[in-house]
Amino acid sequence: MSRYYFHQHVRGEKTEDERGELFPSNAAACHRAKQRMPAALKRAAVRSRNTYVATEVTDGKHTLFIVRGTVIVEQR
Repeated sequence: MSRYYFHQHVRGEKTEDERGELFPSNAAACHRAKQRMPAALKRAAVRSRNTYVATEVTDGKHTLFIVRGTVIVEQR
C-alpha cells in the first residue's frame, strides 16, 4: 500500500495534506478524490457565490491527479 496526499485548492488558497492516506493503487486514490469532491464543493460554496475547488493527489513527490470542481451562481 502506498501513501497518497490530498492537497486542497479553494479560491486560490492551498491547504496541504501532511498526513495522507494509504491506498492499494493510484486508481483507488483517484476514486477517493472524486468521492470527496461534492462535499468539498458544498463546504466552499456556502462561503462564496462562485467557487473553484481542486484536489491535487500526490505521492509526496509528484502530482498524480487533479480533480476539479466549480460552482457558479447566476442570479437573474
